[in-house]
Amino acid sequence: MKNNKSYQRFILIICFLIGGQLLQAQTAWFADGYHGGVYGHYPLWQAKFMVDKLTENPTWKINLEIEPETWDTVSITDAENFHALQDYYSNIGRFGRIEFVNPAYAQPYCYNVSGESIIRQFSYGMAKIQQYFPDATFQTYSCEEPCFTSCLPEILMGFGYKFAVLRNPNTCWGGYTSSFGKDLVNWIGPDGTSIQAVPRYACEGLSSKSTWQTDSWTNSNAFITACFDDGIKYPVGMTFQDAGWKGGPWGNQYQPTVYTTWTDYINMIKDKVEPTDWEFSQEDIKPGLVWGAQVLQKLAQEVRVSENQMIMAEKMASLDQLFFGSIWPEKEFAEAWRTLMLAQHHDCWIVPYNGKSGNTWADKVTRWTGASNQFANQTINQVFGQLDSSALTIRVFNTLGYQRTDWVAVLLPEGMDSKDISIVNSVGKRAESQIADEPEGKKMLYFEAKVPALGYATYRLENKPIIAKPVEIETLANGLVKVETNFYTVIFNPEKGGTITSLTAKKQGNIQLVEEGGGLNDLRGFFYDEAKFHAGSDSKAKISVVENGELFIRLKIENQLARSKYTQLITLAQNNPRIDFELNIDWNGQPGIGAYNQSKNYRAEDTAKAFYNDNYKLHLEFPLKNVGQRIFKNAPFDVCESQLQNTIYTSWDSIKHNVVLNWVDVENASSDHGVALFSDHTTSYVNTKDLTLGLTVQYIGKALWGRDYRVDGPTHIKYALLPHSGNWELAKLEAESKSWNEPLIGRLIDSEAQRETKSLLEVSDKNLEVSSLVMQGNDLFVRFFNVSAENKKQVVYWNCSAEKMEIVDLNGKLISAITPEKDKDNRLKTSLNMPQFGLQTIKLTHVKAN
Repeated sequence: MKNNKSYQRFILIICFLIGGQLLQAQTAWFADGYHGGVYGHYPLWQAKFMVDKLTENPTWKINLEIEPETWDTVSITDAENFHALQDYYSNIGRFGRIEFVNPAYAQPYCYNVSGESIIRQFSYGMAKIQQYFPDATFQTYSCEEPCFTSCLPEILMGFGYKFAVLRNPNTCWGGYTSSFGKDLVNWIGPDGTSIQAVPRYACEGLSSKSTWQTDSWTNSNAFITACFDDGIKYPVGMTFQDAGWKGGPWGNQYQPTVYTTWTDYINMIKDKVEPTDWEFSQEDIKPGLVWGAQVLQKLAQEVRVSENQMIMAEKMASLDQLFFGSIWPEKEFAEAWRTLMLAQHHDCWIVPYNGKSGNTWADKVTRWTGASNQFANQTINQVFGQLDSSALTIRVFNTLGYQRTDWVAVLLPEGMDSKDISIVNSVGKRAESQIADEPEGKKMLYFEAKVPALGYATYRLENKPIIAKPVEIETLANGLVKVETNFYTVIFNPEKGGTITSLTAKKQGNIQLVEEGGGLNDLRGFFYDEAKFHAGSDSKAKISVVENGELFIRLKIENQLARSKYTQLITLAQNNPRIDFELNIDWNGQPGIGAYNQSKNYRAEDTAKAFYNDNYKLHLEFPLKNVGQRIFKNAPFDVCESQLQNTIYTSWDSIKHNVVLNWVDVENASSDHGVALFSDHTTSYVNTKDLTLGLTVQYIGKALWGRDYRVDGPTHIKYALLPHSGNWELAKLEAESKSWNEPLIGRLIDSEAQRETKSLLEVSDKNLEVSSLVMQGNDLFVRFFNVSAENKKQVVYWNCSAEKMEIVDLNGKLISAITPEKDKDNRLKTSLNMPQFGLQTIKLTHVKAN
């Protein structure tokens, strides 16, 4: 018996040893490489270092995520070694040893900027790399930061990509993706486009020893064993080293591990495994930036303004060339996009304080966007021809693809008697208008203009006094302030901080939108030095009328939060259901606002951090009634229905996608009605069991890398509410957001040289967005984005002619020809077959406006 037990132990030992040898005999793979660039981190010796290490280590392969503009600098400052890298890539590297995986010009996070910005990042970045590496190809997208967004499959495939990687194992400070699947997945975007991708495996956990890594960053024995146990046949790890790290090939614990480029790896396994379909949602991106930090808030606003200005400038310059024969400023646009793209660099958003005083990332964003805006404004003004402050003619341009009736604002010349002004259109019909006071004694004329799609209309000033009925307002006996517009009955309560305690939507059957006992636009946050919450509704506010006329009424709410004064300007229009808000907080001192004071015990490795918890940050509150059962939010070229029970999280390992790009919409369960919140910058929104909707305003305290996120001057943000019937699509919220971000543009001009009214093209449905309009020589490129889920053809009417029309990809390569028809008015008409959230770029060769 004793001998039998000894024999059993012997057999178990042998089996264990054999099993271990079998495990060790199974191969794993590893994607090594470098991340960085001239704006982040790239030492001059890096080019020589890579060539030397590749030569010393014949089995080593690298994936490069280097900012493309880096090569402009290195080709001059380290020319000899850079030429060695170019020669190595051309002769050896491009045959499987070096791969360019992320050509984006400034490596943006993607989820936090516009879809058009992402396309320009790839377009300009790929061109820059191929300027120095003509043989470079772009087949697999991969990144070391969480530079992901849901629409990437469509954009990547549009640029000719074949594969992608949905993980960032060694730099998760700013977030990560959901874990899902095994060897490969079919990453399916919102439009249905599918691209094969390597996911963060379902078994690939977050590190228990850091707050910036997942388990695959070193190919540890434990990670690879977990992969095999989960049925992963070809496990692969990943780390893109920071440019400047001197170790050469990344050390991997598990052996045998084979270094690989991403394209080689996916090509090797794609026919050996069955990919799992993954309908990747925007909420599968888990970004953990310091939402509410004033520095981040300001740079996000600056980027948003520039994005809007650049798209409008491109459209206006296209109209200028087609209508008036001006020359498209190609080089100037490239430089303006360059500075905007640099402002979208991920480091701007995650380390805004890095750098010397006056030259931090945040300082650079101000300079970069300022340069872009200067060019955009010059380009827009040029389209109006001869500006004339003494003229009585106003030209109004519309950069959207459908006819609009909306406000336009024009600064009146000094000395003009604003009391005796009316405004009429080209056939003499009066437009509703009003005059508003501006700083330094200036006057702003607001009037309601009707302007054709992607074109202009002309109005003129007349010296004719008008009697206009202002918006109704009264102070009730109980001190409440009541405002009546065509859309709403609104009650403001001075005793509750001037909040809106009643909002009745007349066009929606007089439904009440405010939860009983609540107040819209209240400010609330936890001041941890005092260990208490403060709210604007705790104090009595002063309410005054700033402007009132036949177009709109603007109220000013003056109040106090703790020891800091703040104001809100609230604008209610007669003919527009959107309610506009402008918040300004004049900070007294440096309060601490957040879940708790972490100044003495901040450790990067701790998963729980105060800045994660939005519930304690200062936020605007919107306790809306009978909505919130369904929540939708837009993203670049996408609208996502949220699956979150709430948006609150407190630690790095439980991040939720609580990001608002342009808007978030709360609807009732049947989507009969809802209320949308628009933001002038990318930030986070709040949704909890007790609060239907909130907007993050301020965090003050320790955050990433232990930096002290302070306030430096007043906080100033703009936002808007839009109650609506039906769901977000029927309410055309994307179009409403575009109208808010691309307002009508009006200027006083010399009226003799130009036609009265003109339009280039028109879409049949507001949910078909003209995403961009650019000229290349005499060719016009128009990109459309389809928001509509209706199974119908989208129609475009063209007030122009062209030698031919073609659908092209994002590289400008032909997909298919288009044969236009003619409508009853003899206009060219094309019908586009596009899925919801689909993109389509139309090229018109040798185009001429009618």
